[in-house]
Amino acid sequence: MVNFTLMPVLFCTMSWISSSVTQFYTAEVQPGQEVTLKCSNISRYRSHIFWFKMASSPNASCISAMSSSDSNVSFCDGFKKSKFHMTSNTSVLFLEIKQVNSSDSALYFCGEKQTDGKTIILSGTYLKVQGK
Repeated sequence: MVNFTLMPVLFCTMSWISSSVTQFYTAEVQPGQEVTLKCSNISRYRSHIFWFKMASSPNASCISAMSSSDSNVSFCDGFKKSKFHMTSNTSVLFLEIKQVNSSDSALYFCGEKQTDGKTIILSGTYLKVQGK
């Protein structure tokens, strides 16, 4: 089980986040498996939605983003379409990670950037790849 003291560290290192995580999950998988992370209740958000990864570094890395729940996905630097697959069914945002390995163990979170510039985190998942 992940200790929730991790969350204040996340928010201290990412001061641009204006709201706390509303849902928090943990997932444990074997190396080589696929895993799908989900972010619920995105239907009310019409602006920029994204997935981020926070590993051992204090900085979060953008994985992918969509300008709306039905738009094309754009991938951020260092993240490949062959490894990550972001989709939405209008109410839920998904991030599929293929062929997981130990470097995929991290905190993943999804959110949306509002038109006023505020970022709202909707969900966080700690992914643990067994053997790490």
